[in-house]
Amino acid sequence: MTDVEREKRPLSASQITLWLSCGRKYAFRYVHRLESEHRPAALSFGRAVHSALETLHLARLEGERPDPTAIVRLFRADWQAEVDLGLSFKIDESANLLRHLGENLVFEYAKWIGDRKVVAAEQPFEVELIDPETGECSGEKLRGYFDVIFENDVVGEVKTAARRFDEGTLARKIQFSAYAYAWRQMRERDPTVLVISLLKQRRPELSAVVAPRTRADDAFFVQLALEVADAIDQGCFPANPSFMCPDCEYAKACRAFRGERGFVHQAPPAVSDLVPVGALIPKVLADARGASAST
Repeated sequence: MTDVEREKRPLSASQITLWLSCGRKYAFRYVHRLESEHRPAALSFGRAVHSALETLHLARLEGERPDPTAIVRLFRADWQAEVDLGLSFKIDESANLLRHLGENLVFEYAKWIGDRKVVAAEQPFEVELIDPETGECSGEKLRGYFDVIFENDVVGEVKTAARRFDEGTLARKIQFSAYAYAWRQMRERDPTVLVISLLKQRRPELSAVVAPRTRADDAFFVQLALEVADAIDQGCFPANPSFMCPDCEYAKACRAFRGERGFVHQAPPAVSDLVPVGALIPKVLADARGASAST
């Protein structure tokens, strides 16, 4: 792959994570550009929450302090727009249940943010992947967005989740490593990656914890990202069957995929097996006469 081609390929934390979780799903989304077979409610819920909170962050940048109920109304409108487009819900989900959860969560967040000073919201970044131990430039670029930046180099990442992140997940999650690396590349300072989890529980709750990342973590992340990039360049997209398959947006396409042979569909019946319409007419008439006689 040439340098120009490398620059054209977006490489983000979410793409790296997706390839690691299932290379085939990555290919369906970013290589084959397949349309989703359904719209999972959880993804749409996250979009509606983030949209409302983005408005809150932007207002805080302007020195405004919107009433939490105004943010709730924004979420409600965004969520209804998602529902109107059609969503697939899990057994324990419904549009009304998620609407109620979302309203409570954005309300809690609007209260939690309090007097915290917001210095940026939905800030895009693009940095080169450079080995921090050797200084070697890879030619690959990492792109993404910071949800919200607070003062004193606090990088806030808002997540909607069913439960709290345990210490192991906080330590391993690629997205947090990517953001810490990007911040150090941009600012040449160590960030505090603050993970703000909006917990979708019976009693909605907000959890804010720090995901520590060192420069040694940067080196691990860069190496991993480059290995994923090499695999993508080589067209390596292995499937990874797991508990997530039933809710996958490409489940049918995955079952029909046969690698270089493409997608296998059920063959139509052979012409010799088809019955001409004209041959059915005598039977239809006979059945009609029989039905009439019986009455």
